[in-house]
Amino acid sequence: MEYMPFTLCLVSMILFYYNHMGCSGCLEVERIALLELKASMNMPNLNPPLTWDDEEGSDCCAWERVKCSNTTRQVIQLSLSNIHGDVQYVNAALFLPFDKLQHLDLSNNSISELQGLDRLSRLTKLHFLKLEKNYFNNSILPSLGALISLNTLDLGRNMLDGSLSQLPQVWSNMSKLKILYLGENNFSGGIPPSLLTLSSLEALSLDHNNLTGSISGLCELKNLRDLDLSENKFEGIIPPCISNLTSLRLLDFSENQLYGKIPTSLISNLNSLEFISLGGNQFDGGLPFTSPLSDHKLQLKLLSIPNCNLNLSTTDLLKFFHNQHDLRYLDLSHNNLHGRFPNWLVENNTRLETLLLRNSSLTGSIQLSLVVSLLLDLDASDNHHIVGKLQPDIGVVLSKLVFLNLSKNSIEGTLPTSLGNMKDLVVLDFSSNKFSGEIPDNWALNLKQLKGLILSNNNLHGGISSSLFNLTFLDTLRLSDNQFTGNIPNHNVGSFGLCIFDLSQNQLSGEIPSWIGMLPNLRTLILGNNSFHGLIPLEFCYLLNLEFLDLSYNHLSGSIPSYLRLPALKYMHLQGNKLSGSIPEAILQSSDLMTLDLKHNNLSGNIPDWFGLLSNLRVLLLKGNHLNGSVSSQLCQLEKISILDLSYNKFFGPIPPCFTNISFGKIGPVERVGALTMIKALNLSHNYLTGSIPRTLSNLTQLESMDVSYNKLTGEIPSELTDINNLAVFNVSYNNLSGKIPDMKAQFNTFDESSYRALCFHFVQKLFTRLITHDVTNCSCLLIN
Repeated sequence: MEYMPFTLCLVSMILFYYNHMGCSGCLEVERIALLELKASMNMPNLNPPLTWDDEEGSDCCAWERVKCSNTTRQVIQLSLSNIHGDVQYVNAALFLPFDKLQHLDLSNNSISELQGLDRLSRLTKLHFLKLEKNYFNNSILPSLGALISLNTLDLGRNMLDGSLSQLPQVWSNMSKLKILYLGENNFSGGIPPSLLTLSSLEALSLDHNNLTGSISGLCELKNLRDLDLSENKFEGIIPPCISNLTSLRLLDFSENQLYGKIPTSLISNLNSLEFISLGGNQFDGGLPFTSPLSDHKLQLKLLSIPNCNLNLSTTDLLKFFHNQHDLRYLDLSHNNLHGRFPNWLVENNTRLETLLLRNSSLTGSIQLSLVVSLLLDLDASDNHHIVGKLQPDIGVVLSKLVFLNLSKNSIEGTLPTSLGNMKDLVVLDFSSNKFSGEIPDNWALNLKQLKGLILSNNNLHGGISSSLFNLTFLDTLRLSDNQFTGNIPNHNVGSFGLCIFDLSQNQLSGEIPSWIGMLPNLRTLILGNNSFHGLIPLEFCYLLNLEFLDLSYNHLSGSIPSYLRLPALKYMHLQGNKLSGSIPEAILQSSDLMTLDLKHNNLSGNIPDWFGLLSNLRVLLLKGNHLNGSVSSQLCQLEKISILDLSYNKFFGPIPPCFTNISFGKIGPVERVGALTMIKALNLSHNYLTGSIPRTLSNLTQLESMDVSYNKLTGEIPSELTDINNLAVFNVSYNNLSGKIPDMKAQFNTFDESSYRALCFHFVQKLFTRLITHDVTNCSCLLIN
């Protein structure tokens, strides 16, 4: 017994060592295993690199992405997401040394194979496995059934597909599973019964798949708290039994094909609901907005029910939300919400961050009391009847705003200078209102985060301040349809990120400044309908990302620059200027060009043969120039063309017979001559064309407008043209045609004498009540049967 004190002392010393000295380091076997894992997953390529080092005695429990137990000093959590090393294959055996591992996160990597995944079943403490955002396919699924200790499994955003019922044993073995994420894959079919055996499930996410059928089976999962079925193809009604899931906190059925009325029991029975999202379906109202929520414990944080045919007034809304004070997100857009703008919603819900009321029928003005508002996003656009002036201190009341869209209303008055207090504002859209006055100078000085400024279609005037172009993050500037005057400021700018630049339909003048050509990210440039003069700037040749160019209806002169090689351009609008010279071959560099509008200029020369190489061209408008020569047969290579206007030029010679070989938008090869499908408008009028109208034009079956008037065409009007059933405009006037007019049938029964002016013929009215004779001298005579 005399040794007992010594034994107790020794035990105490050992316990002290493990509880205190042991806390200074991790198990050596696990430290070595971590270093092997680092090498295997190519973590040395991380930037910045992991700080895991191989010095002996280094405490791996202090390493980043590693968490150890405070008592045993064994690894219990590995957070290896976003490694982005050169890894596609991982051997699950690398994790076996961590026998107390509870939490493993391998998300957002490039892993396509996790070999021996079923071996992780030896890790009996493992309850959390996150494999989201990788490249796993269905081969991973059979091994999952062995991981019976899991209560959280995340397989979202992988490459899984097929039916969820293909592996029933996987789900039946996972009886402890509480959280299952399978969203953003490509699963199809219905919800299988085997999935409904997971009676412990508290959170189920099947969003962004292609699942179909009814959702009624989910009522069996009595413990569900979070249910996300958004972005699928589920059909039918919301089953009433959903109201039996009394623990539901989050319900997201948005973007499916559900219909019927929204069950009132969603509100009356589910007192734990905080998040409801039902938009993008085919609902026909249903929620009891005429009843207050005061009798329920329900305190909503998110309610998103756009486009649900609610047809409610803001008075009803006030009753419903009378005692709601914790809303963070509310979207009632596209519901024919009517009545005065609900200023009280912002005032009563000081934590509200997003309020979306677009495309409704709201009236009145926006007048908010001075409250502490956390509102970040406000969209009341497309109401049309919100009127009055914005309160002068709106920028103080809503100082936290990041996104503000009040477009398509009837708001008037000047732009409040207080908006300069919205230091975090990123997008401001006041377009299509009745604002007047100038843009406040302090906006450009204070709104340093602004990316989008959209003030189009108002009554704004004055000059455009040079300080606007010093907003570093600005990528969209739309000031079109106003009354701005003066020049575009000509100086070095700071808005080098500008992508969309629209100053069209103003009263701007002067030359187009060269600095616009130095905007490397510019994709859309619209300066049309102003009074700019001078040449197209040389610097435009640097706009390598430009897709849409509109300089139309100005007073630009000179030739179209031969250096204007814009490889990304899809739409070119230079019409209505004073451009001269020939059409430059530089346009050929825009191989993706879909619209080329050069009408109403002073261009001359022939249609270049290289036009036929613009294989994506759909609209070609050369009307009103001084182009001459024959109509190039190379135009017949434009297989996707749908509108062709060569009128008011000096072309001569016959209409090329090959016109009827163009596929005009048809996908796939043309099997025979005249297999024409999609051309809608053909205008060759006011030229000097000769010869006959080709009969094979009747193969242009989608043609809606055909004008060959004011030429020198001869011969008969082909009777086959009556087969063009969509023809709404037909004009062969002022030619030297002879013979009979086409039978008055189908669409040709709608054409009167205006289609045949300056041609002698007897014309029968479509009512056939009387005969009208038109006599014109110096022309051939068309007869009717």
